[in-house]
Amino acid sequence: MVASATTACAARRNNRTAEAPAPCTMVIPAGVAGQPIAERSLPASQWFSLLLYGYMPSGAITRPATDCSGRRVDWLSDRCSGLPGPSAPLADRPLTAADLVVGNPEGESRLLWALTEHFADGQAQGPVALVRFDAKSVKVEAMGVLRAHRTNTRLHLQNTAGGTLLVAEGEACTVPQDPSTCSRTARLVPLVENRFTPVDLSDAAGKCVGSALLLLKSQGTIGHGTGRKDFQFESALTYSADGVAVHEQLSVEERSKDGTAGTFLRRVQAERRVFLQRGALLATAPSILDLWLAARQKGE
Repeated sequence: MVASATTACAARRNNRTAEAPAPCTMVIPAGVAGQPIAERSLPASQWFSLLLYGYMPSGAITRPATDCSGRRVDWLSDRCSGLPGPSAPLADRPLTAADLVVGNPEGESRLLWALTEHFADGQAQGPVALVRFDAKSVKVEAMGVLRAHRTNTRLHLQNTAGGTLLVAEGEACTVPQDPSTCSRTARLVPLVENRFTPVDLSDAAGKCVGSALLLLKSQGTIGHGTGRKDFQFESALTYSADGVAVHEQLSVEERSKDGTAGTFLRRVQAERRVFLQRGALLATAPSILDLWLAARQKGE
């Protein structure tokens, strides 16, 4: 299987003739080919050998990570969020079955995400692909890069009037056994032709207004002493042909001057829309959490 996937990718790089195997294609075992397409599955090691250039049975891969089309797995998004970016990467290690997320497990298509890099804040990144089974093989139909939270991850495709979005929901917990410490997010990545292409949210003029990693649930604290403020943020996404409606609520509490229990300060609700246009993700407004954090940094 490793040889099949590697040969397929090499064919594209060497510009071989049309008789050569299609790039990022793998012949499946006869036992799998005999199953109904909707029920077919492959071990993680075989999915890795399809998606990743230089994958070895030991779990080692070429570093920096390179997908089967020969492209490096680089992340070029998340430039203007008010929230902190990913923390330092964790040490590289061999891939295991836990480093593969499979979505859309019905029909002839699958969504695959190989987690080749991990970060201390609970995010991971790696190649993401839409693959399709046929009678005797499986082929990558679209590929790109995904960075998202890696715990309890769900992948799906969302069709809109402006095109198709990859949606990756995941979470990160400060204390894994305590759900109250968990933050949940949804990453939106446009599908442009046959590439999942990460972009930030921008306004109609093209100005960056936030990350396409949308917070669904989060809590935190800013400030110290009597200036300390605890916040809780929640949002819900509603999908339609027009795009994504983001319903947000921010609740803020501050400590009383004598340091006793928190006192309710205010609650703010807002709705904004995100829609896909010519490969760009346009937002009608920044997140109210980003706006509030920016105001606090300015002392307002």
